[in-house]
Amino acid sequence: MPDLITHLTFSHLIIRIYELLKKRTHFSPFRTLFYLGVILPDIMTRPLYILFADTYDWTVALHTPFGAILICGIISYFIDPKIRKKAFLFLTSGTLSHFLLDAFQKQLIYNNYWLFPFSWKSVGWGIAGAGTILEWIPVWLMIILVFEITIWIIEKRKRCITIQ
Repeated sequence: MPDLITHLTFSHLIIRIYELLKKRTHFSPFRTLFYLGVILPDIMTRPLYILFADTYDWTVALHTPFGAILICGIISYFIDPKIRKKAFLFLTSGTLSHFLLDAFQKQLIYNNYWLFPFSWKSVGWGIAGAGTILEWIPVWLMIILVFEITIWIIEKRKRCITIQ
């Protein structure tokens, strides 16, 4: 799987572009839910089958869109009913971006079961290997840094123009 840093940096670009299109410049609590959704499939499964290898057959179902969306629904149930639908959408959007990134990786063990429980066919394009993802971490972090500095400069200029 792409590591959590890759998931979070890619998803940070997605959520920030969304916020810019919606003309939101402040930090939104929904961004936190989006990030949680991004890492949810891995944090639901990795600890279990690393600590208890025999649970892999059971936990792999949680690392599917069906399993992750089910967990997103359970999590959103504990959120204020006024924002529950929006919270569910942000959590789910994060998990879907997770699965999109996972599809680009070559699989050692098949586990991109997008159609579970209807099919055990693994879906993916196999463009990058697991080890090559780590080499891209500095690139991802630099992209985020440049992106955020650019947004900051644009926002600062907007404020200066409105003051004059």
